[in-house]
Amino acid sequence: MITKVLEFINSEAVFESLKDLEKYGGIETEYISSNFKMSRTQASRLLNELVKSKDLLKINSRPVKFLPRKKINDIIGPTKKSIYKDIYELEQECESLKQEIVFESIIGYDNSLKEVIEQIKTAVLYPKGGLTVMLTGESGVGKSFLAEIIYKYSVSCNVLEKDGPYNVLNCAQYYNNPELLSGILFGHAKGAYTGATESKAGLIEQSDGGILFLDEVHRLNSEGQEKLFTFMDTGVFSRIGENGVKRKADVRLVFATTENLSEFLPTFLRRIPINIYIPNVEERGPIEKRRIIEHFIYEESKIFGIPIEITQLTLNTILKIKFKGNIGECKNVIKYACGRSYSKGQRRNGNIFVTLQDIPRNIYIENAEIFKFQNNNKSKSIVFSDNNNRHVQTYEESKQSIIKQSILECFKLYKLVESGEVSKEGFYEKSSNIMVNLMDRLVFANNDETKNVIIEFIISTMQDIFRNLEINYNIKYDGNNVLAFSSYLYSKNDFYSLDEEELKIENKLLSYLKRENYKEYSVVYKIASFIANRLDIYLTDSDLIIMIIFIKTTAIRINFNKMNAIIIAHGYATASSMANVCNRIIGVNVFASIDMPIDATAIDVLKQLNRYIEDDKLKNGLIVLFDMGSLSLIYENLKDKINIPMLCIDQVTTMLALEVGNLLIQGKTIEEISEVMNEEIKPNIQLFYPQKNKEYAIIASCFTGISTAIKIQNLLSESLAGIVDVKVVPYSYNNLVSKGKDDSIFKMYDVLAIVGTYNPEIETIKFISLEDIISGKREDEVYRIFSKVAGHDQIKLINDSIVKNFSLTRVIDSLTILDSNKIIERIEDGINEFENNQKRKIPNDKKIALYVHLSCMVERLVRQAEIEEYTDLNLLIEEHQSEIKLIKNSFSVIEKSYSVQIPIAEIGYIYNIIYGPIQ
Repeated sequence: MITKVLEFINSEAVFESLKDLEKYGGIETEYISSNFKMSRTQASRLLNELVKSKDLLKINSRPVKFLPRKKINDIIGPTKKSIYKDIYELEQECESLKQEIVFESIIGYDNSLKEVIEQIKTAVLYPKGGLTVMLTGESGVGKSFLAEIIYKYSVSCNVLEKDGPYNVLNCAQYYNNPELLSGILFGHAKGAYTGATESKAGLIEQSDGGILFLDEVHRLNSEGQEKLFTFMDTGVFSRIGENGVKRKADVRLVFATTENLSEFLPTFLRRIPINIYIPNVEERGPIEKRRIIEHFIYEESKIFGIPIEITQLTLNTILKIKFKGNIGECKNVIKYACGRSYSKGQRRNGNIFVTLQDIPRNIYIENAEIFKFQNNNKSKSIVFSDNNNRHVQTYEESKQSIIKQSILECFKLYKLVESGEVSKEGFYEKSSNIMVNLMDRLVFANNDETKNVIIEFIISTMQDIFRNLEINYNIKYDGNNVLAFSSYLYSKNDFYSLDEEELKIENKLLSYLKRENYKEYSVVYKIASFIANRLDIYLTDSDLIIMIIFIKTTAIRINFNKMNAIIIAHGYATASSMANVCNRIIGVNVFASIDMPIDATAIDVLKQLNRYIEDDKLKNGLIVLFDMGSLSLIYENLKDKINIPMLCIDQVTTMLALEVGNLLIQGKTIEEISEVMNEEIKPNIQLFYPQKNKEYAIIASCFTGISTAIKIQNLLSESLAGIVDVKVVPYSYNNLVSKGKDDSIFKMYDVLAIVGTYNPEIETIKFISLEDIISGKREDEVYRIFSKVAGHDQIKLINDSIVKNFSLTRVIDSLTILDSNKIIERIEDGINEFENNQKRKIPNDKKIALYVHLSCMVERLVRQAEIEEYTDLNLLIEEHQSEIKLIKNSFSVIEKSYSVQIPIAEIGYIYNIIYGPIQ
């Protein structure tokens, strides 16, 4: 019934303008009651349900009337509320929001371009024809785009008619022919010059009642500028060749130039009251730059009609490129990369798959240093499509409505938890995103109000409250908590209301959070008590819910397996804000942070850093980014407490931290990061190595990747547990091969041996292949390796434990997610097929190597993470076609069983095992 009523109201609503809307007025309850043969009470309840579901608007006139919301939004303009006191209030809001929506398409309209937008509004709304505007800035910053925005805003404000003309002229096209340019601008009379066979109106005349945009206006010579400013003064002009004929036109002029304004005649510049500088893409900051990049990827997805998947590394690399052509060049680079991937048929899960290799060659050449150490990783990527495009608000919401919208979204999520449609984990993941986004919006919304005495007082008080919590209750915090909660308290308004059903959900959700997250609940409860006493602000249950979820989100400790990194800076939120921005731009929690008071000494910094080192188990190294201080002094006081390399970098900035973060997620070693920083940025850098006695360690390594090395580590650690104190460290095979004995792993540990699937050939370091351990060979090597740290009886226990844990089935079961018995059978079928075709037996040690390698390979292929590089691949293809074909045919049983294709690079490694010497 409710659907039929809505359809009926939509069909009855006949209006095409505000005037029509005033005449129509809306549908009354009595009218619905009569047409659907229901009681007035029933009709009223049904209509109010449609208001609640945001399908109808309610006008509280006498009698009450209802309007179809979608039709109002489509024809009249966007609406902000659901209930209005009269039609006039609705009309006023629609008019106001229709004007503001023009600017919503501009990234940074409320941040880096905020002043630009204010200048545009001033120019457009100035009485009697507005003000002439000069847009300045580098090539590609968006001057032409903003000129169109000026036109659209003028129309939305009813300054120009809906069909008012908008004309564009690029003056550079006629730089060498000023007479022709004058003719195009002012028109010409018949016979004015050779070829003028008839009179013609110029662009000024054609733009009467509209806007004329002159791009590259610095190309106008002095005479052209003089003619223009005469028109600007009087609104009068003559066509070329017309003597004594004066014409009038009402034209709003918008100019644009990439040149310094000193290039223009002073008399011309005096007629232009508003000069609008548009910042270049770097000046707009990394967050806006990323939004611009993502916007263009979404646009390409719309053009192709296919989702675009781009690796995180590629996205971050594009973010680092210094685009000389600014937004225009950025757009072209993305357009080319997406087009190249599409033309190559590069797909992943049906998506166009963009990697570093798709970026234009000239960009590689011009930004060589950025690409120098890049290593594409396909395992992490982001999909851009119409379905997951971020929601763009059609109006600028009040802070109060932003807060209410966020809490209602959490209520909806909790109802799905109650119904079993969303898990507890799913609820926390989604609600955390909602609250982080909320706090971000409030913090940035208050950016321009940081000098406000009230918010300064709130920030100062919140800082005291959190310090008190840390001292008395050992509750750790960072400056982001202070800034976020301060912005929330400054923005919040107690007067938004919840209906009866929403209040019930609020109560249930708070009880749920108290039960499931008592630690966070107790922290927020203490904070609420301090806020009431110190600020006289009393938190509602909804406020508590928001804070609990946000605290839970920010309390998650950084868990980054490769290397620890921390930013230390003076200021209540300097380090934490920088770390937060970097972590979110990079997409991984790389940085921890310590915020130090402005007056903190080097000793204070040392105490905080020492506490961090004690609290966190540092494994592969520590990078410390400072804003100031003596690096040598800091290390001298910590050298006895750490047993890992420590890279200290002074004069930290957000861009420097982003550079370090990008290197970290690429898996660069601490030495490589030190080298890059020294070459590119040259801050104060010192790399220190531990002076404590080094731990004994065995390296687990595999050329198929670190994940396999970790699985080997688990088996070895299990074999050594309780017998001998030797650490097993999973490590990159590629790093070992490229760095050799110079790799930092050998400076951190006293390495007894390397265990893996392929020998990296490290001088003086013993290697035992996984295949030899499985086959029981080289038992004497086990004794030699452990003789340095254990006696004969202990080594016998180690050997027995290894034999027990490293059976073939157990190894394959540990290395893969697949059914080990089934995969062993399929590999055995392939080996038999190979032996029958080759008419020779494969030695047992090589068979074991094949079992281990092929089982790992199948898992990689199933997960679409195949090895793509093989040394001398072209040589293999040219000289060993028959062997490649034999391997391909023999192991096709694997392809059929697991619905995968064995790529040529993987066949290369199988060839190595079968035809090469065993390790």
